[in-house]
Amino acid sequence: MTAETMTAVVAFDEALPPGSDPVALLGGKGAGLMEMTRALALPVPPGFIITTEQCRRYLAAGWQPELDGLLDVHLEQLGKRLGLRLGDPDAPLLLSVRSGAPVSMPGMMDTLLNAGMTPAVRDALAARHGEPFAADTWLRFCRMYAEIVLGVPSAALATAAATDGTPAAMRAAAQRVQALAAGAGGIPTDPRAQVRRAVAAVFRSWHSERARAFRVREGIAESLGTAVTVQAMVFGNLGPRSGTGVVFTRNPATGEPGPFGDYLAGAQGEDVVAGTHAVGGLDAFRAQAPEAYAELLAVLDRLEHHYRDMCDVEFTVSEGRLFILQTRPGRRSPPAAVRIAVAMAEDPSFPLSRAEAVARIDAGVLQQLARLGAVRATAVPLARGLAASPGAGAGVLCTDPDRAADLAARGIATVLAREETSPSDIHGMVGAAALLTTLGGVASHAAVVARSWAIPAVTSLQGTQVLAAGIRAGDHFIAEGEVVTVDGSAGALYAGDQREEGSGDLAELHTLRRWAAELGIDLGAPAAVAVPTDPGRDADVTLLELARTVQLKGMCTTERAAAVLAVAAARVEELVAGNGSLFRAAARGMMLTPEGRGWVSEQLAAERATLDATAFATGYEPFLTLNHRFKEVVSGWQLTPEEGRTAAAWNGVVAAVAAIDAELAPLIAAAAAQVPRLGAYARHFDAALAAMRAGDRTMLASPLKDSYHTAWFEYHEELIALSGRSRSAED
Repeated sequence: MTAETMTAVVAFDEALPPGSDPVALLGGKGAGLMEMTRALALPVPPGFIITTEQCRRYLAAGWQPELDGLLDVHLEQLGKRLGLRLGDPDAPLLLSVRSGAPVSMPGMMDTLLNAGMTPAVRDALAARHGEPFAADTWLRFCRMYAEIVLGVPSAALATAAATDGTPAAMRAAAQRVQALAAGAGGIPTDPRAQVRRAVAAVFRSWHSERARAFRVREGIAESLGTAVTVQAMVFGNLGPRSGTGVVFTRNPATGEPGPFGDYLAGAQGEDVVAGTHAVGGLDAFRAQAPEAYAELLAVLDRLEHHYRDMCDVEFTVSEGRLFILQTRPGRRSPPAAVRIAVAMAEDPSFPLSRAEAVARIDAGVLQQLARLGAVRATAVPLARGLAASPGAGAGVLCTDPDRAADLAARGIATVLAREETSPSDIHGMVGAAALLTTLGGVASHAAVVARSWAIPAVTSLQGTQVLAAGIRAGDHFIAEGEVVTVDGSAGALYAGDQREEGSGDLAELHTLRRWAAELGIDLGAPAAVAVPTDPGRDADVTLLELARTVQLKGMCTTERAAAVLAVAAARVEELVAGNGSLFRAAARGMMLTPEGRGWVSEQLAAERATLDATAFATGYEPFLTLNHRFKEVVSGWQLTPEEGRTAAAWNGVVAAVAAIDAELAPLIAAAAAQVPRLGAYARHFDAALAAMRAGDRTMLASPLKDSYHTAWFEYHEELIALSGRSRSAED
């Protein structure tokens, strides 16, 4: 037997070959069932999974003959385990046949329940469990088979299957459904044929219109395919102590701990999620089967801790006995996503690190959170500017990034106001509730960074001065420490907290931003692209290179400084230790002291004095032209609605940046001929562009990574300093 054959069909309690990816091979549903069976020993009905590889082979070349034999073997083993047999009225084995892609696609593909039903099995179930159960199960099977396997239109089936709920009416409805099915090929009485055709139907549903549309919207690859789970049925429609439900381990809207879900007595699983029945809450389940309810709570706790995440769980109760049918990470609202990530990282019983919590919040969540804020209609603005990043944020005013970072670290919501921002302000921006600048446009550094982190921002605030002790907006002076509101959607500044009730930003979001700053990573962003270390540079790296790197980063870990400089971390530590007056400790890193900033200014002035000013200016003017083009590319992408961020659109962004990069390279080489340390920027641009070409969209403009935008603004800062210009003259 080949390795491929061994993994074509896999039982829940089997081990996969070493190196296998369970989700890619078995789909999310199958991998979850195997994990719950093997690792957690939860009450999961036994079964087996037909892999995604078999789906791809079916879609490419049709049904593979060897799959028949494998199905027979696994069906036989499953029956022996349960003491049941397919088609045997005395001990009937009934099965569910369900889809399960590697990426969650809820409701997009097909499911067949009660496979193995025949008239003889129906009659035996009626004698053993009563006519209502048998008639209901028989009708469900006939209707689902006709629709899922034979393709009979659902509207026609709905009419044919209409009943008053009595056993006689359900039998009559099943006969009408069978008559419709006969015109499409009929429902076979051979249970194995039912299973085989159901599996093929689930494979085909990968290419259904709804599944295709969902994949396009969610960016899911067409090539993945779906696995098929074949599992022993358990019956929620069997008696007064039976039912089925779906439960989240936490409230998916708010993130509040505790079970949150629906339950329907006397039903099978599809009834709860199909929207065809009036469902009740979990209180009905607790009243109906208190012991099973208590067992469910224990299972939910185990699943949350095992997966280190909020879980979405499907379950069935059959005559008071609990069965777990599926688990997966639960979909949640943006506020819930933030609250759950922080709560789990702060709970010592959860093995979730702060870095992992930060990584769980992606750009889409941040953008949706930004749109939640709103300002009272009666609020009167003190000043107006450009709506640079949407949402409403409120906090105490602060005009210094160092103080803003300190306040944010203490959990105080802060609005950072600057004439303009630069990369060296990042440590004060990352924890801010909102940003204000009196200069710059919607493509300025402040605007790009704010949109990356979904921080409300207003730029080019008119009639406003930023002073050391506060800001003056027209005739109004607002001192540092006073509360202000920034409406980044309308481009306005207000005194006091003017947000609508319930639309305030989340304290947990500030916590995540603070953790991100401390860790030197972006919310939701993959790990930064590593720049290869060159051990030969250790002796050559200068103190100015290190100090300027730390200054441009605002706050910088030893590891990140080493990566930027392409040297060993030990060399960075050696330079810092030998020049302690220039550096001070920060959260998981270092910053320049006031003395250090003064020293860097002196060194830059000395560099500037050695330049051929005319030659340097000749190379600077073409950069400013590229600067305008690059800002348009970044802003255009950031302002594109989520539905417009297609693969084709991203490829266009990469092509535009690549064209700019080709023109930038000789400018860097010319600048490096006069200031050799500037040549290092070529490495960072190359690494960022390579990551973008590989599909990493965060490497366009992630502020806490060495993205293309980060390298661009830092390089621009170098040119500004060496030419004796100011950023305000150019933005």
